[in-house]
Amino acid sequence: MSEDELFGIADVSAWTGLAPDTLRYFERQRVVPSPRRDIAGRRQYTTADVELIRMLVHLRETGMPLADIAQFTGVDDKVADPARLRVELLTAHRRRVHDRREQLDRALDVITRKIADFTDRITSSVDLLDRPDCTIAFGVQGEGPLLFLVGAPAGRAGFAALAHELAGRFTVVTHDPRGIGASRAVPGMAAPTPEVLAADLAALVDSFTGEPALFVGTSGGAVTLLELAKQRPEMVSRAVLHEPPLVSLLDDADLADRAAAAFKAAEADPQRAVQEFFDLSGAAHHTGPDQMPPAHMALPELPGEELDKNRYFLGRMAGPTVFYVPGIEAIRRVSVTLCAGSLSHHQMARRATQALAELLGVPLIDMPGNHLGASAEPADFSHVLGPCSNSEHNPRAPPGPDGPGGALPCRTPTPY
Repeated sequence: MSEDELFGIADVSAWTGLAPDTLRYFERQRVVPSPRRDIAGRRQYTTADVELIRMLVHLRETGMPLADIAQFTGVDDKVADPARLRVELLTAHRRRVHDRREQLDRALDVITRKIADFTDRITSSVDLLDRPDCTIAFGVQGEGPLLFLVGAPAGRAGFAALAHELAGRFTVVTHDPRGIGASRAVPGMAAPTPEVLAADLAALVDSFTGEPALFVGTSGGAVTLLELAKQRPEMVSRAVLHEPPLVSLLDDADLADRAAAAFKAAEADPQRAVQEFFDLSGAAHHTGPDQMPPAHMALPELPGEELDKNRYFLGRMAGPTVFYVPGIEAIRRVSVTLCAGSLSHHQMARRATQALAELLGVPLIDMPGNHLGASAEPADFSHVLGPCSNSEHNPRAPPGPDGPGGALPCRTPTPY
């Protein structure tokens, strides 16, 4: 396409994907300048016209209002500094596109988890473990060494896709913590503190084996495993901890106060509590080393069922979890690997995990995705999981059956 060539409307339509009537409409609406015409009155577009229209297509596809597009394309020739105006328009539009991408990422995460959840319901049976004050629902799939996937509040549904990925190498056990999923809360049930959740998990492990087992814990589940290491260190062969959100380890009084306020509001106003915890944790965002999570992003109104879940999670489970103080010496007695999302930088849980890694003197391993990587990117997560604990990554790891610390590989540690 030469700069002095002229093109008809049919050619421009074919190159840009805009119908001729649409091109004429944009002219009438003064979204693009009118092209020159030949003696017969037919439109003749220059190369610059075509490039401008192509840019218009990108802006339109990403949701820029037509009024802003008209300003950008320069139809209004009264603008004193068109270059500066274009920078301002594109900067504002980039911010809108970024916010929209964040919304789509969150929606995609939910859709991915729901697909795995419904697939798991179709293909997996549910077993029950009776506890003194409740019943714990759990599921088992795959063949190989026992591996327990532990979450809080995430349960079987949250781990369905990851469990499917790991089932070719392990006998994978997932369970719903008390009050979550099929493990319904009952009157008189003990509060879901890390101590109680660890005791539930120990009972579940005891029902399978008297031997040390492998564990992977994410978010609150990683905190459960920290307490399990304290209560039953002989039970833990290896534990991979992904982003335990321990506000207790951060020297950040403002963050602690905001978290406590969100938990306090959960019973009366769970929508507000969810919004406040979402903003302070940053956990649904994707942030690299040079990116900060946005300070605020408005969430849609939650349906009644989700509000009830968050009355329980934020009102009863989250507080004891994030303010839990781990026993560092107890953790040193077991083989532990600490992991965080490669897209979780400057978020609450990754900061806490980094602080824990510094206290233990162990590296922090990057994993795919953000705080929700285990459920949102299960294939990539399982590929580098491994269970991610060998002598190179954890110098305290005792020899395993396949050599020091186990045989399964993990991604190279990322300096923190």
